[in-house]
Amino acid sequence: MKPDGAGLGGRVLITGAAGFIGSRLCEVMVLNGIGRPRAFLRSTATAARIARLPLEFVVGDLCDRRSVEDAMRGCDAVVHLARGDRRVMRQGLAHVLRAAARANVRRFIHLSSVAVYGNHPPPESVAESAPVRQCDNLYGQEKLRQERLVLKYARHGLPAVILRPPAVYGPFSSFALAVLERIRAGTVAVVNGGASPSNLVYVDNLVQAIMLALSKPAAVGEIFFVRDDDVVTWGTCLGDYARWVGAELPRVAGAELVRVPRGRLFLDSMRVLPRVLMSAQFRSVLRQVPLARAVEEPLYRAFQSLPCEVQQRIRLWVTGPRKFSVNGGAPGYYGAQDEVLAAQLRGVVHSSEKARRLLGYTAPVSYHEGMQLTETWLRYARVI
Repeated sequence: MKPDGAGLGGRVLITGAAGFIGSRLCEVMVLNGIGRPRAFLRSTATAARIARLPLEFVVGDLCDRRSVEDAMRGCDAVVHLARGDRRVMRQGLAHVLRAAARANVRRFIHLSSVAVYGNHPPPESVAESAPVRQCDNLYGQEKLRQERLVLKYARHGLPAVILRPPAVYGPFSSFALAVLERIRAGTVAVVNGGASPSNLVYVDNLVQAIMLALSKPAAVGEIFFVRDDDVVTWGTCLGDYARWVGAELPRVAGAELVRVPRGRLFLDSMRVLPRVLMSAQFRSVLRQVPLARAVEEPLYRAFQSLPCEVQQRIRLWVTGPRKFSVNGGAPGYYGAQDEVLAAQLRGVVHSSEKARRLLGYTAPVSYHEGMQLTETWLRYARVI
């Protein structure tokens, strides 16, 4: 890619440069002779992957205004990839934006997420123009807060671009490592048959979008979804990871995912009571009463005559959600707030058409190629 725009021909400050995405961006820029990346690091202890590269390194704290201003000096563009605790996400971003505005950078790229639409994105969020409101996803809430701050600076002249990727996979991906670890532990399941779209993006495809956003004048002031071209279901995605470790994934219905409610004495008692009454131990004692034995049979026949979905709802009410046990420990539940499980309830495919049209984004790496590269790295690293 030729540096034909504002950011790629000069010095580019990369926050979060030692992270999964930042490290790959540094590699691609250096190995292809694109721009002059300056890596902003919290500590050199985490920078082993990029230490071999001829980069400019700046060690500092995003929450320290002076160190951010020093790192920004002489930069033409910024790619803000850093993430961390709430202080980093809020105060750190505010410092980077303020320093970028004062330095009159020619491009500011902020990495957001499709999580701004929460665990139940509206159908219209297939496009970036769909309104964004407070959502049911804590990470999405922080990203939404960040977006609003970036747009505030953009209204005052900062040439900002916001990218919204979904889960990012590839070699060194924490997403891939976490999924494999949880499959081995038995704490992840396929929800609703795995039919929902996964909205994944391979790391090199995201890097391409970042560099296009740095170079294309049409990017300024815009928000872009960035994902792979392939629409891959969660069943396929999780099935591929499970195959690598020879595991079989449990399957649960979306209705079985536990939503932790507030304590309610009467309702919780009524919820547990049928479970007690329907338990095998209680029924074996109850059958000793002739009247109870006479009533049980017609009740069972009436239950069997109900539609299957009604039977399923009754069983769920009586027996509770599906449980799992890890290494013989206490039983756990599949929680509705779990990131991987909640993502499987999202039925929207966020379109990259706008990025394709305005930036020339092509998503050069297919899902099949990306997973092959990921598997090769995992085997090389002896993870699988």
